[in-house]
Amino acid sequence: MKYLTLLFVLLVFKGFSQELRIQFVVNDEMTETILDSVLIQVNETSGKQLFKGRVGTKDEIAFKAPANNIIRVNAFKKGYHPIETIVNLSSYDREIRKERVIQIDLNLKYDGQITVEYDVTALYKPEIAFASERISVSDFVVLDENTMVILAYSKKLSTASELLWYANDSIVSTKKVPGKAIRLETDYRNRIFLRCEYKDYLLKNDEALDLVQVPRKQLDNFIKPILDTVLDEQLYFTTYKSHYPAFDFYKVQMKDSSHNLLHHIEDTEMMEQYRAEYKWADVRTKLWAWDMEDQTGVDREVWVGANVFTNSIYYEAPYSEFFIIDNEVLVFDFYRDQLFKYDANTGEAIDSTAISFHKDARKTGWKRKMIKDPITQKIYTLYDDGGYMDLYEINQETGQRKEKFTLFYRYVEEIQIQNDQVFYVYRPFESLQKKYLYVEGFNDVNRSLEGQNRFERN
Repeated sequence: MKYLTLLFVLLVFKGFSQELRIQFVVNDEMTETILDSVLIQVNETSGKQLFKGRVGTKDEIAFKAPANNIIRVNAFKKGYHPIETIVNLSSYDREIRKERVIQIDLNLKYDGQITVEYDVTALYKPEIAFASERISVSDFVVLDENTMVILAYSKKLSTASELLWYANDSIVSTKKVPGKAIRLETDYRNRIFLRCEYKDYLLKNDEALDLVQVPRKQLDNFIKPILDTVLDEQLYFTTYKSHYPAFDFYKVQMKDSSHNLLHHIEDTEMMEQYRAEYKWADVRTKLWAWDMEDQTGVDREVWVGANVFTNSIYYEAPYSEFFIIDNEVLVFDFYRDQLFKYDANTGEAIDSTAISFHKDARKTGWKRKMIKDPITQKIYTLYDDGGYMDLYEINQETGQRKEKFTLFYRYVEEIQIQNDQVFYVYRPFESLQKKYLYVEGFNDVNRSLEGQNRFERN
């Protein structure tokens, strides 16, 4: 059997100072014969190109290994299906220590015809921010460009889950979750909370991953309603409850605890149906509602609406967004079709502008979700286009959408944005791969959508 040998010399490998030698052996998958003049491209997972060229049996190329020790190799030859493979150099620890050549076999499958030249630069794939063959990512919180907390599981999130402190491309520490984990949440101070089925925990923001139990009522009633603060003088909170179609944003003066109504949100159409439910309730339900009104002072129509109408298919919880950008408060009121602006220090109204990007959500695929980049202070909204997620930055002056940014993969989960980077969880459909954490950059010059399934040629 003959082999085509391709030598790559990697100068710096994480944790090792000696040079590495990598030998790629490229074969015909069916005949196992040597293939000559194969077009090879080597990229970092970030998309940075390390090498591209057509190689022969004695070619030798030198370049520095990426920081995460992972390379993406693309191979193409006329008449064969192109391939792409991920190589984790960390798995060759033994060869590295003994200064041996690392051999990696590549097999190309014959496609039955001679094709035109293939441009491997079009084979863009998002960078993998975290991957494991043992566990899947369920949720995560990005702390900074090098550090994140990950909630992961091996088989089921409800049976065996764990927390990971992941920094500088490596797992620093892990901790088993004491219960059935649900998700990670953050508050206005960027503290991380772990919500389990029956208990909630505050996660100390350090690699020890210490958990402190927090009473659920305290978290839901006194921590989560706080939206943000301004110079430790002004505090903003909301009265939002998912079972009532209206709520308020309040401003609190922290020196004397005085508070003022900033903005009222109400879905008037839903409120009308909500209160009308009392008219159609049976006698027993009405008597119960009368008793509850006597005991609490809350309108009997509200009691019936909260306990009956909210359980119907016609009820939709209210939605609005609140952001503090520099010295302004931005309130997106989707029921008045307006973006309202207030002075963050005084609470006085500054301006308002019409918005329409939320209209016809069933047709446009609008996801009723907005995300603020904590570093750049940009605001984005999301649309679902046949499973592909489109992100639009919202102009904070006009309330209009800017240029569209489409995520590469279909049916992604848990989208977060940090410093012009989009993080999300994804697993290929019908794949044995675990759920990985991916990242795409808004400013990545190598980014391309040509590899998406919906752009493939028949």
